[in-house]
Amino acid sequence: MKNDSEVRVCKNKKCKKILPVSYNHKYCEACRNQHAQTVKKGIKIIGLFAAVVLSSEKINHKK
Repeated sequence: MKNDSEVRVCKNKKCKKILPVSYNHKYCEACRNQHAQTVKKGIKIIGLFAAVVLSSEKINHKK
């Protein structure tokens, strides 16, 4: 069982904010939101890359 007097901090090396005792996550809300935005941008980039690849396959390249 964990010690209730233990101070919990955000696991992000650059952040280290103190987390409330009742908080269930390892990262603070700001770090969690920042990570979610990074993932969303990555998915957009992958989607755009896939669209370019698929559209280039449709183009008839004459040899």
